[in-house]
Amino acid sequence: KTEATEGKPVWIKNKIYYIGDNGPEKHRNIWTYDTGKKTHQQVTTFSNMDINHMSASADEVVFEAGGRLHLLNTATNQHAEVKINVVADMATLMPRTVNIGNSITGFDLSTDAKRTVFESRGELFSIPAENGVIINLTNTSGAFERYPAWSPNNRWLAYWSDESGEWNIHLRDNANGQPKKLTNFTKGMGWNLFWSPDSKKIAFINDQQEIRVLTVATGDMATIDKTTALPYGGLQGFTLAWSPDSKWVVYAKGVPNINNAIYLYGFDSKKLVRGTSGYYNDNNPVFDPTGKYIFFTTERSFNPSYSNFDNTWIYPNSTQLAVTTLDAATPSLLLARNDDIKIDTSATAQKEEKKPAAETDKKPKPVVTTAVSPDPESLEDRMEILPVPSGNIGNLAAVEGKLLYQRFPNTGAAPGPPSLFVYDIEKREEKQALNGATAYVVSRDGKNVLARDAKGFGLVKPAPDQKLDKLLRTTEMEMVLQPKEEWKQIFNDTWRRYRDFFYDPGMHQVDWNAMRKSYSALLDDAITRWDVLNIQQEMISELSAGHTYAGGGDVEQAKNRTHGLLGIDWAQDNGAYKVGRIVRGGKWDHEVRSPFDITGIRVKEGDYVLSVNGRPLDPALDPYAMFEGLAGKAVALRVNSKPTLEGAREVVIKTLTPGEEARLRHLEWIEGNRKKVEELSGGQLGYMYMPNTGTQGQTELMRQFYAQIDKKGFVIDERFNAGGQLGDRFIEMLNRPVV
Repeated sequence: KTEATEGKPVWIKNKIYYIGDNGPEKHRNIWTYDTGKKTHQQVTTFSNMDINHMSASADEVVFEAGGRLHLLNTATNQHAEVKINVVADMATLMPRTVNIGNSITGFDLSTDAKRTVFESRGELFSIPAENGVIINLTNTSGAFERYPAWSPNNRWLAYWSDESGEWNIHLRDNANGQPKKLTNFTKGMGWNLFWSPDSKKIAFINDQQEIRVLTVATGDMATIDKTTALPYGGLQGFTLAWSPDSKWVVYAKGVPNINNAIYLYGFDSKKLVRGTSGYYNDNNPVFDPTGKYIFFTTERSFNPSYSNFDNTWIYPNSTQLAVTTLDAATPSLLLARNDDIKIDTSATAQKEEKKPAAETDKKPKPVVTTAVSPDPESLEDRMEILPVPSGNIGNLAAVEGKLLYQRFPNTGAAPGPPSLFVYDIEKREEKQALNGATAYVVSRDGKNVLARDAKGFGLVKPAPDQKLDKLLRTTEMEMVLQPKEEWKQIFNDTWRRYRDFFYDPGMHQVDWNAMRKSYSALLDDAITRWDVLNIQQEMISELSAGHTYAGGGDVEQAKNRTHGLLGIDWAQDNGAYKVGRIVRGGKWDHEVRSPFDITGIRVKEGDYVLSVNGRPLDPALDPYAMFEGLAGKAVALRVNSKPTLEGAREVVIKTLTPGEEARLRHLEWIEGNRKKVEELSGGQLGYMYMPNTGTQGQTELMRQFYAQIDKKGFVIDERFNAGGQLGDRFIEMLNRPVV
């Protein structure tokens, strides 16, 4: 027993060859174990790459290391690279045109709503609202552009790009199409870009959780605040809003009690002010178009929801909409109203008409306006809750006379997409603007909304009862993909992300710069996207850390035709297939059952299955060969108590998917364990299996615990636990005394 990682054994004569990293190189090499001498010996000594795969014949071992094949002679323990020359078209390396309309990850709307910019696969596209051409603004397979933002004056398009090798803000002149790099960051990354209404400044948050403001004309950069409470997803979702006069920004930031409070920064005073106490959780602040009001969400509604199984309760759907004034002189939006009678002033008007001209003021009276004298420190004193139901609310935007926001399904309700709602400030009522709106952005002039639903993107008005009748032409977005260039960008981005976000700045004592140099060299030999993924994974594995993954991408793979399954163990008898055993969970488990256990099917263990949809089952093939592409579908089976078609009958069943089959077998395994514990303990102990400490594990805890709460104790089985959240919820529940 060692601390090394060892595995993949093959047995040749009296020796077991295996892969292990117990040598001084700390890389996976081939070792042997002599079964007679009971000794271990290191065979290979690769110091800059790992051996991941090997296979053996009677006297040789072939293995892969660093993308090369080697052949090991077991008699001499000498190995040499196997030179392979493959003549092929290498179609995966050829430039090709790909449609990327289904991979949009960001978007913004021009001020006049004539154009929309979309981010997809690291490219930026400009799409017209109605007529015109679709333009790829960047055309850079080897660079990734993200988080595009139109300037309010429509002159500029700002975005992040890693064209220089690091993430920097770029500015594209919409008049001549020329981009320029505004910043010179040497590490790190940033997220959404927020233009000031005068188009002079851009605010953003970076990976150090600094809220920074860039002056576009000079390149000057100011850090106005810093937070420490945001995870990666929180940085990605960070929002900030400017006042209409570009003198203030408002945002939410964490406070020590783990709530968020509203903060404001004034550019004239260069002063940061905490606007709310953080006694409650406040988020999503936005200014109204006049700059006199700030809307935000606040979690102040407390309506407990009790469990059906015990006295546990939660407080869901707690978010409300709030409004406050920036100064004390601005009147409330919720002042009491008083309908008054209309006085007839016609007689008075006649007298006024008879007055001498000198006494009649013919000049129009000036409109009286109240200047805003910001008093942000007392924002919460003036806060009021808008008269709309609480729920799961977010993503606010204020336009003239209205507040827009998304409502997500209430906790406990049926799952589904959010919808866009609009609150009419004058009428003091909310109405649905667009059903199923998963995302939206408002034009800078507040007159148009770019929204997304299941069908695509389209423009609507900030008003009730809107529909996406006419979709933007995102399905026409195409790019010319240069695979090798894109693969280098993917690799470099992976390396940068671990450099910038790994919890240990010392990178577990790994020379991360050396890893970049070593593994990037392997990209020259990459032929497929699978190769790139493997290189990513191998580099990340050098850190020897958990929860460090690489996955996804448009990997090459054949079309998947999933087999339908029956929830049985097959047996072969008399040259035919029959039902050897029907898999069953507990009698109370109705979650999934074998199709043969459904009432009325009348197929029992020992019956023969002779054909599937008229095709005979060939005993020389796997029985499921006839079920290809039939997962979860109705099929007609010929069954009989004997291996002949004479007297056979037809039954129509619905097959199981692989996931359903796996679940059925898992339930059977759990029930078998429970029965064994019950038998060995004389009925005194219960048994629970915890697959993980996430949602599934929590469900299994509730399902199995209360059914056996009368037991004196439990055997809790955590084998093959897949992880999840901390187990404190489980421990707390199990520690409750029975009264």
